[in-house]
Formats: sequence, C-alpha cells, structure tokens
Amino acid sequence: MTDVIVIHKWKDEQKDDVMKFATQIMDMAKSKKLPQGLKLEELFLGEKENEAVCRWTVDTLDHLMETAKSLKPTWEIQAFEVDQKFKKGLF
Repeated sequence: MTDVIVIHKWKDEQKDDVMKFATQIMDMAKSKKLPQGLKLEELFLGEKENEAVCRWTVDTLDHLMETAKSLKPTWEIQAFEVDQKFKKGLF
C-alpha cells in the first residue's frame, strides 16, 4: 500500500461541485463503499482558500486517479506519493 496526498484547487464558481464531490467521497468512505484498494485517511478543507487536501492509503496512485477521473472533477487536482517522516507520538 502507498500513502498519497491529493490537493484540490478550485475557482469560486466551482465550489458547489467541489462540495458535492467531497460529500460523495466522505459518504462512500464512511459507508465503506470506496473501491477496493482505496482508503481515505483524512480530508482537510480550506474553503476560504479554495483548497482541500486529502491523505489516502491506496494500492496504486494510478488506481486512485482513475477512480477520481470517473467522478468527472472540473477543477485542478494534484496527487503524489509520500513517505511519512514524522508523526506525533512516534518519538
């Protein structure tokens, strides 16, 4: 499994679509209906900044991005694999 950070950036006129998308993803995560191999770990929403950051554990980055594309987002999405270097309580 791979840790992935996804950054969503949108324009003001796209806000309703982004909020609908975020709600749909969170509902799928809560009801354990995300595709196998995808696990939403955290979602941080900066509405005033028109940005959101998600942390996922996935089988592959490509699988996550293909799934995201199937939901037809119209805003900018950046995704990249990460390695955790620090976690509170680890040291």
